[in-house]
Amino acid sequence: MTGSVSRPSHQQQFGRLWWLPWGGEGNGLDDVGWAPIAVVEAALARPLLAALGEAGVPGYAAPSAPRTRAARRAAGARRDWQIYVGTSAYSRAEETVLAMVPALRAAQRDRQR
Repeated sequence: MTGSVSRPSHQQQFGRLWWLPWGGEGNGLDDVGWAPIAVVEAALARPLLAALGEAGVPGYAAPSAPRTRAARRAAGARRDWQIYVGTSAYSRAEETVLAMVPALRAAQRDRQR
């Protein structure tokens, strides 16, 4: 049995914003479909987008809004970012994220010292 991927027929008319939340930024590469892959601290979003771009993976990041009032209070001023990747390169995106996030976090800790 095979699964089907539902894509809106009007995707070409609306473009990337049909799939992705408003207020984010991309790495300049585009795809016909998008999927969330990770939630990262705001400081890691741009470097991760750059790493995805170097790997040829379409990427987009947008601030993620806490879903409940209690979660918003707990997050305080800290705002995480949701990372989305092009579905055509999802497996390459997984490899890139798994390789880059630990390195980016280590570099961030070194800068804070």
